[in-house]
Amino acid sequence: MFAKQFISNEIFPLKKSDSAESALLFMEDWQVKQLPIVESGKVVGFVREKSLLDKEDQKVELLMDQQTEVYTVHEHTHIFEIWGKMNTYEFNTLAVVNADTIYQGVISVKDLSLVSFAHSALTQEGSIIVIEVSAIQYSVAEISRICESNEAKIIHLMIESLKDADNTLHVSIKLNKLYLTHVLASLERFGYSIVYTNSPTDPNHSLDDRYTWLVKYLNT
Repeated sequence: MFAKQFISNEIFPLKKSDSAESALLFMEDWQVKQLPIVESGKVVGFVREKSLLDKEDQKVELLMDQQTEVYTVHEHTHIFEIWGKMNTYEFNTLAVVNADTIYQGVISVKDLSLVSFAHSALTQEGSIIVIEVSAIQYSVAEISRICESNEAKIIHLMIESLKDADNTLHVSIKLNKLYLTHVLASLERFGYSIVYTNSPTDPNHSLDDRYTWLVKYLNT
């Protein structure tokens, strides 16, 4: 999944001659915090919402940041790199350019989230497990082996650091199976603490099971 797949059809760039007031109105309408400034097909800079406040009568040319390499991504940039750049610079938009640095469009966090979710494994059928493990003991290879030994495959995985003294991790795993009784038992046998699952281990008591796991997860 690459940058060109996430270009918005609704967000347009600014011109140097645009006023800060106009830029702020566009940002409010599109719910973004940055916009590129494009001249002759090239990104010449970008403006942030905070740099425009109380300067509505000025032109964006006087207020723009010219570090275009910070704000642009190539059209073949992978989604993981896009998320990384947005997180690093606290952007909720990025400008996309081609190999000749010609402006192609804008990516917004909103569109990126919607499209990437629609194409992600999170929409596939299956159940979720959250396990607790120390960072030093974490091994995706071992977790995958345990799951696959019980005929379940990992289709999505996320890691959350609890930032405690023990460097504890919560590992959220989406598996391609609905009923995970054997997977859960195997993980616990290998010393993993199960803090949450939405798998209906017993069809007759699935709601009770889910509630128990949810309470356990919220109390960790």
